[in-house]
Amino acid sequence: MARILVRSAQDPRKVLPPEKSARAMGGNSGNLLYANGVQRALSLPENVVTSGGFGAHTLDDASAWIAKANSRYDHYVIPMSNAFRFGFSQGLVRMTEIVRGLDMPVTVVGVGAQTTADAADADHEEFAMGKTGSTWAPDKKAVDEHNGVVRGFVEAVLEKSTTIGVRGEVTKRYLESIGVDGDRVDVIGCPSLYTWGPDLRVSKKVDALTTSSPVSMNVDFRVRGIAEIVDKNARLYPRLTSPAQDSRSARLIMTGEEQFDMTKRDLRLPIHADHQLYQEGRLLFYSNPWGWIESMRDQHFTFGNRLHGNIAALLAGTPVHLLAHDSRTLELADFHAIPYTLISDFAEAPSAEELYETIDYTRFNELMPVRFANYLEFLHRNNLATIFDEGRDTAKDAAAFDRQIEAGKATGPVRSNGFTEAPRMPGTGRGLVERLKSALRR
Repeated sequence: MARILVRSAQDPRKVLPPEKSARAMGGNSGNLLYANGVQRALSLPENVVTSGGFGAHTLDDASAWIAKANSRYDHYVIPMSNAFRFGFSQGLVRMTEIVRGLDMPVTVVGVGAQTTADAADADHEEFAMGKTGSTWAPDKKAVDEHNGVVRGFVEAVLEKSTTIGVRGEVTKRYLESIGVDGDRVDVIGCPSLYTWGPDLRVSKKVDALTTSSPVSMNVDFRVRGIAEIVDKNARLYPRLTSPAQDSRSARLIMTGEEQFDMTKRDLRLPIHADHQLYQEGRLLFYSNPWGWIESMRDQHFTFGNRLHGNIAALLAGTPVHLLAHDSRTLELADFHAIPYTLISDFAEAPSAEELYETIDYTRFNELMPVRFANYLEFLHRNNLATIFDEGRDTAKDAAAFDRQIEAGKATGPVRSNGFTEAPRMPGTGRGLVERLKSALRR
């Protein structure tokens, strides 16, 4: 029996109230998708897999937490996203101290860098970690200090594991550029895409979209150029909905209280209560990631610049078009062959129909079993057994975990402006009735 601690903000088998979930997702609900995927893979009947440790690096003194972990667990598994970003430098310092204090194997799954889109070019040699939606970059001294922090963290991890799993080729090249041995860096993609195993396939559900098609649009409001795309598509598609992933937007949806200073933001962004999508109940907050995935099954198409907003749809078998804007989105799109366009390449805002016409999932589907096998090899190299291993009955091994997430799958979204169900399309005669009912309930 292995006692495994998976670093996660929430237990994937529990359903939290929306307000509590928004406070416990690490600032972004996308964090839950990759942690949940890793935990499902490791949930063998003979293992004891526990969620936790997400905030350990925020403790003033982590020694008591380290001692408790050493007494309770045999392996610490750390699913990560863009943790090599400049803004997380001090977090990495604390996490390095924790890793060094643990007397067990430590496996990092899916960590990535965050730099500019042009760093995805193989000839690019500069890897200064940037900020989403900003052209700001740290000076050379700060870059050197941050690179030292990243290298220290990776070295600490590699003292307790065979390899480190990174999201894409850009991240591997970055680590090699700061002196990490490339032979100990495995490119594995995003673990969330492996949640259901190697048989995930995606294809178009309809030949073409129409203005009445159910469409989902995910939005990272920090990225230049997204406001025009939101504005155009919100008006074109009455059944378009937009899931919010960040905690502030979630609070706006749940409470109606403004969270952003709109004197400094583009009013076309769906982050204020006067926005069309908010007023029409088309802004959503999925407090449970399993319910988020299930809801995506009803969509014909998903697009936008939120990586995990698109991955949630892919896990539901719904085709997506990613609007890539930095190295972290690009390297994953390239690795998994997710259809994408650089948002900076659009001469004018595209419509969902135009994006839908361009997608082709042939390569994605061909690569899925190959990428999945590579992922399993990485886990095995680091002494982690999974429900997908050869000779195992995956359905039987996953049964207990899957039973426990049924309630999560049935958890629908919170809708903006007090709506409790999907607003009716204009012209049906029922939209006003629903709006009045909603107003009376508030």
